[in-house]
Amino acid sequence: MEYGDFDVERRRIVRAWGSELTDPDELAAAVEWLREQAATVADDADRAKAIRYLTTLDDLVTEARTPESEAVRRASDVLLEASRPDGTPAERRARAKAGMAEIARIAGAAPTVGERDAALEMNETLVQIITMIDLGSGVD
Repeated sequence: MEYGDFDVERRRIVRAWGSELTDPDELAAAVEWLREQAATVADDADRAKAIRYLTTLDDLVTEARTPESEAVRRASDVLLEASRPDGTPAERRARAKAGMAEIARIAGAAPTVGERDAALEMNETLVQIITMIDLGSGVD
């Protein structure tokens, strides 16, 4: 598989989640299929990039399987918005940083420790996105 094909499929899965794809087990199966495809990416650097993206998709699966609550749902909405792939690297980085701050605020107001922790775990995805942006743009 070429990296471009992998990226098209990754974006399709992310966009489908919550609309066409609503069952967490179906999402997990789609991510596992994509993982198998990523292993076939010929270029080492592109394969490594694909594997990094799979980590964020694994986080999405974990989030999908997390029990629903108002705080977790709001944090999830923030995560989806903050992880949008459009814009310049600087815009994407700023959006991810703002998302992390908002998720931390939501988590701080969560009524239970479990909800707080579930919301805060979403920031890991945004940290990974920022790391990928920084690696790709040469930002320190």
